[in-house]
Amino acid sequence: MVRMITVFTGLTLVLTGWVTTAFAQRPGDNPIPSDRLLNRYGLEVGWVSQATMDTSRDKISQFAIDERAIVTVTTTGMVNMFDAETGQKLWVNRIGRGDQATFPPVFNDRYVLIVSGLTLYSLDRETGGMHWQVTLPAMPSTGPTADDHQIYVGTLDGSVYAFDLKKIGDLYQERLLPDYSLATRVWRYKAGQKVTSPPISHGRSVSFASLDRSLYTVGANTRKLLYQFETDAPISAPLVIHKEYLFLASEDFNFYCLNAKNGQVRWSFLSGLPIRKAPYVIEGHVRGVNTDVVYVLPESGGMNAIDAYNGFQIWEGPQSRAVDFRAATQDYLFVTDQIDNILILEKDHGDVIGIIPANSYTVATQNERTDRLFLCQESGLVVMIRQQDSRFPAYYKFPERRPISPLLYDPASEPVEPADAASVPGDTTDLNATPGTIPGNNNAVPGNTNTVPGNN
Repeated sequence: MVRMITVFTGLTLVLTGWVTTAFAQRPGDNPIPSDRLLNRYGLEVGWVSQATMDTSRDKISQFAIDERAIVTVTTTGMVNMFDAETGQKLWVNRIGRGDQATFPPVFNDRYVLIVSGLTLYSLDRETGGMHWQVTLPAMPSTGPTADDHQIYVGTLDGSVYAFDLKKIGDLYQERLLPDYSLATRVWRYKAGQKVTSPPISHGRSVSFASLDRSLYTVGANTRKLLYQFETDAPISAPLVIHKEYLFLASEDFNFYCLNAKNGQVRWSFLSGLPIRKAPYVIEGHVRGVNTDVVYVLPESGGMNAIDAYNGFQIWEGPQSRAVDFRAATQDYLFVTDQIDNILILEKDHGDVIGIIPANSYTVATQNERTDRLFLCQESGLVVMIRQQDSRFPAYYKFPERRPISPLLYDPASEPVEPADAASVPGDTTDLNATPGTIPGNNNAVPGNTNTVPGNN
């Protein structure tokens, strides 16, 4: 009897160990990317952190990034902020109720703004403490955006509301919020159908798109219509402002670059498929030329790389394996494939040169702000990956925000006495070559604005 119990116990331990091993190695449970894998491409793990949440019943639903921090929001309203460079958890707070729809947070130097249900919440960026909350007049269809004076929210009934930040602060000090939320409203503009893109403030204007096939740009203070741009199909992708350009993706198969001030078309790109995802604009070097590249993702059509200044295709054709954008470094572009693995693309031609297994990191973590790649699991595990020689992040969208780096003495930087301007045997450099020419490509020159295809 004792022998039978011993044999049974041993068999139980063996089976238990097999189940544990099988569970730990099941497909989808990717470990943190190994140094051996990342070193092949000159990459490294910068940090790993874990969001505060109940992993047994909660999951990450929203992930937002700026130059200095990342914010995660869970389905039950837990909000975590991390330092983007160190992974240090800065604070944790809770908003709303667990059954409310929540939109991606936005944040500036003072506030973290989150729309959950019918409520707009403002948290202190430094401490995470609740600043105020405002009850919205209609069910929102977009997350909030803000400038120095106002907050803008789009709604399902086609309205865009502007709220006065100073008035909100005054009423908060008087403890009149959220009861007097209506008093904080500055204006309302009504479009024909649901507002599909978060309103974008640029200068004295605010732009937003609607399912009524139109882009609207109104005065930030007066709501006066400055211009309206109509397309042949609904606009469901978010708008993007880059410098003086406004990028608009439509389901009519066209991608438009407009002058943000007056709405005139600078160029258009025909994708052949509906475009329902936001474009991403990244500054960098392509074939030795410094330019801004727009990455466009048509529905089931891969990814196209387009010169932001003239609309020419930089790659010979779309990268068909790409499903969504994740990040870009000086050398690489990171995209997801159909099973959420990370594809590493070289930027000149869009060829796949490597894969990072990451199909358990299913939270969308698009980062067009810096050159850091973030991975996030629904369980709250967050990983930051960077290039090994990248001590300080590159700022793509707002390069002026980058802090001043300390100057270190470099003997190689000492001035060298110039040599005689005599000819050097074997030097075949053409001093009369045209700057900006791409070797081996006679079709497109990034940054060349002389020829504008599709200019209306």
